[in-house]
Amino acid sequence: MLASLGVVSFDRIVVAPFKVDRLGTAFGLILREPEEEGDVWAVEMQPGNYMAFFEPWDSGDYDT
Repeated sequence: MLASLGVVSFDRIVVAPFKVDRLGTAFGLILREPEEEGDVWAVEMQPGNYMAFFEPWDSGDYDT
């Protein structure tokens, strides 16, 4: 399918945390502060918390 697009270039995708509240539910890439000592900052995809990103932010790694 990609070949059918013709010439393509691959570049970095830059995103930033955001949050939208609708009907009592938070949607977005929501920043989560550390809750306990030793915890790290995270960005969670909500609702559902089915994907989370951690430092280093530019590693391309994520948790599902």
